[in-house]
Amino acid sequence: MASDREILCNLLKQSINNYPHPIQITEFHSGGEFLCHYISNSYDIVFMDIFLSHENGVDCARKLRELDENVNLIFLTTSWEFGVKSYDVRATDYIIKPATLGKLKRALRYCKIPEQHCIPSILVTTKNQSLEIALNRILYADYQKRAATIHLKDCLIPVSGSFSELSGQLTSYPQFMVCFKGIVVNLTEVGELGRDFLIMKNGEKLPVSRRMQRQVQQQRLRLSAGSLRGDML
Repeated sequence: MASDREILCNLLKQSINNYPHPIQITEFHSGGEFLCHYISNSYDIVFMDIFLSHENGVDCARKLRELDENVNLIFLTTSWEFGVKSYDVRATDYIIKPATLGKLKRALRYCKIPEQHCIPSILVTTKNQSLEIALNRILYADYQKRAATIHLKDCLIPVSGSFSELSGQLTSYPQFMVCFKGIVVNLTEVGELGRDFLIMKNGEKLPVSRRMQRQVQQQRLRLSAGSLRGDML
């Protein structure tokens, strides 16, 4: 007999079959596993059962809200009476089991999902799962202690694979440049360029090689001119 999770996944695949943009579905077997791997602002919708194995879904949802205030949260429950608990964690909706395509589509209509198809992004692998990251969230990426990391505005993301592959993905966009060995920076997030360093808008200081200094400055000027013309980055 298929589990509730398997039923929901199959229904999701049916409901998004004609969706115009690619959709990723990530499954977790427990609330603890989900919270351990959760990355803020990386998901549009979270489906959570109120009754999890050895866990309380509402308690997990409270911890989720500490990590992410904006994600759409949809509960699965056995009775409408449990739906009142969803208000405490600002759930978008709840689905009475068994889930059906009609119930799912109704819940999805309540979700507020920002239009992101015009925002460039890269696809990386982190913690054994694929993750799409919008470029405007990235401050810089670096390679230290044999590990690649993407530095976002609100968290760090360890990335599997080679740094050269990650660097290649980023530098294919004009706002990203290698400023120092093992560092690729988002020039739109640079606040000040010093003699041998960059000061990011968030106050972080990054090294810049003297060889790359002029190129970094010239590219910043090009980006600035492009933004004034309304060019998309």
